[in-house]
Amino acid sequence: MLKREKRLERKIAMERIKILFKMMDYMKDVDYELARRYVELARKISMKYRIKLPKKFKLKFCKKCLYPYKDGRFRVRISKSRVVITCLNCGHLRRIPIRPVKKDFKRR
Repeated sequence: MLKREKRLERKIAMERIKILFKMMDYMKDVDYELARRYVELARKISMKYRIKLPKKFKLKFCKKCLYPYKDGRFRVRISKSRVVITCLNCGHLRRIPIRPVKKDFKRR
């Protein structure tokens, strides 16, 4: 029996996920349902190969209905210490905490 090359599989899976999100960015203005399908496929690939989606990809779609955020389909509000993104397709709220920037002091 051959041993699986998991690193290579994960690398290929990550490349496919990047391609799917690039296609989703293009298609969300043309065919919204197809863009949703690309997000769904990317999530399935990431779950199968146990890859965390980068934060830049996670912020592009609704976690509940998997529709990509498109102009006029989501609302962004800032309250106290967090950003609240509301999906206008399903009404799901995503709360993202705002953390203060830590200053790095260098000692001489």
